[in-house]
Amino acid sequence: MLEHLYPIFILTGATIAAVLLYLWLQARNANHLSLALIRLNEQLQFDMPVFLRNAWPVLAHSGVRGITWKLDWFGISMEGSAGKTSGASVHREIEVGEMKLSIDFQQSQYNERRYFDEALIETFLLLLRTDMWIKAGTIDATFSQMSKLTLFLQHDMKNVAQFIQLMSDQLATVPAGKEQQILDYLRAAAPLIRHRADHIVRTLTIGQSRENPLRQMQLHEELSQICKLYHLDCTITGNAQISVPENTLDGALDNILKNYHDINLREAEVKPHVFITIQDNESDIKINISAKNTPPVSHFERLFEPFWSSDPAGLGIGLYQTKQMLRICNGVISVGQSETGQLQFLVHVTK
Repeated sequence: MLEHLYPIFILTGATIAAVLLYLWLQARNANHLSLALIRLNEQLQFDMPVFLRNAWPVLAHSGVRGITWKLDWFGISMEGSAGKTSGASVHREIEVGEMKLSIDFQQSQYNERRYFDEALIETFLLLLRTDMWIKAGTIDATFSQMSKLTLFLQHDMKNVAQFIQLMSDQLATVPAGKEQQILDYLRAAAPLIRHRADHIVRTLTIGQSRENPLRQMQLHEELSQICKLYHLDCTITGNAQISVPENTLDGALDNILKNYHDINLREAEVKPHVFITIQDNESDIKINISAKNTPPVSHFERLFEPFWSSDPAGLGIGLYQTKQMLRICNGVISVGQSETGQLQFLVHVTK
């Protein structure tokens, strides 16, 4: 009895094996096509419009019979089609920021082919959406960097304007017989102002470059000039010579010391006395800056937070910018508090 069923069993088994082999080949083909789309996207550097125009030769090897698309790319309309544009279709829309894509896929009529087609279509749509998000992220990062650069420039220009105000005040109130003293002050202040102005011009013309020309600095002299410019009483101990990119270490020290000048402007009865210690080691230089006669600092944890300032007129980026400047010259800054709440800055620069 069973002998008569053997041919049926064999035929059924062969049919199942053939179907499984067919499905395996279809899945293998779909996987290869998905990888081909991914590689093509990489070769085209994730450029979504270019990828959209060049993806059809890969899709044509699947059961997708054709595509029709309309793309709004930052206000510019584009459209295109490939393959057969009639018949049953699958419609999809993707919108990211100022980019919007409307696309239709004409699919195969075979059920099993439709399954693999849909998987390939979803892979294709995922790549398109990813490219759009990459573009949006790149644009946001660029605008963020430009905003950051603009704020840094605004801060530098504010410093230069305050330099000019200081010099104007000095010139407007020259006592008789003190002309030479004012001239000496202007001679000390002019190079610092020139350095800041050169930095602003260079940033505006070629961007914020990490390849500023190197400048040889005598730290004792540099710090003395900055304190003199801001009319700060200071005691400087030690000295060191270092070569660093221009407008990095000097700009950072200027930002730190200017804080004490701003305290004096806000609170006329406060006259800070700044103490600076320079330690020249074999592999690094440490600069410790502290002051007496300054009010204790509240919100200590927010000192380096961008756009936060205890001064209503402040931009809140001085110390944040200081960290960026020091990073360029292999430096870091840390800050502590004395028992009475006064700030103690430590600048550490690797030679």
